[in-house]
Amino acid sequence: MDKESYSFPASPLQRNEYQKSVVSYSETKAVLWSIPAEFMADLKISSADYDQKSMVANNRSTQCPAATAAREDSWNTLAPKLDKLYLKYLLNNDAISASDKQVLNIYTVSHGGATPYAAPATTPILNLSSEKISVLSVIFSDSATPSSHAKPEGVAFCELKYKVDGEVPTSPDSCPDGCFISRSHDPIVFEPSQRGKTVYAYGRWVNRNSKSGPWGSMVTAIIP
Repeated sequence: MDKESYSFPASPLQRNEYQKSVVSYSETKAVLWSIPAEFMADLKISSADYDQKSMVANNRSTQCPAATAAREDSWNTLAPKLDKLYLKYLLNNDAISASDKQVLNIYTVSHGGATPYAAPATTPILNLSSEKISVLSVIFSDSATPSSHAKPEGVAFCELKYKVDGEVPTSPDSCPDGCFISRSHDPIVFEPSQRGKTVYAYGRWVNRNSKSGPWGSMVTAIIP
């Protein structure tokens, strides 16, 4: 028997962008999806509080242990409400379309484990966009559908391996840093001291069964 599940990015910055997207998107569909107005209002308050505390904790002029602790305390309040949103109102909701599920990162797992997707055969086409100071936004498309920013079916995220400055890497194995990008336009935040330096990056798709596809071509960008 199949059932639905969900997941959130682990990175605090990506987590914040994702929770804002989920809450905003759910608000626009609340009536259709039978989400009570009182619950939605309370969720929005917790979402806004976490967003504000995340901005303080991620801003280099206000970063400090107290700001990080405040952000995590806020997440500990928000996370159970997000779990309730998914478990009570979103999962296995017949009013939610396949495209809605992609936005919400809802996926199907079978009774014996995850749906058996094959390893990805295509590669992500990457663009590292300079949109904020010390931040590069990862914009991806698929080599099979370059005009779309959607991940291939069954893919959970794009695994990124990258290196900042120094000798040009010859392969992903030469890149010491890495992260997982769940959605196109997710950001990578760099240290202020790294501004003006070159980033070298490779990407590959990883599906919901943890099977990886081939690495794509290396891309470069300058940290703004």
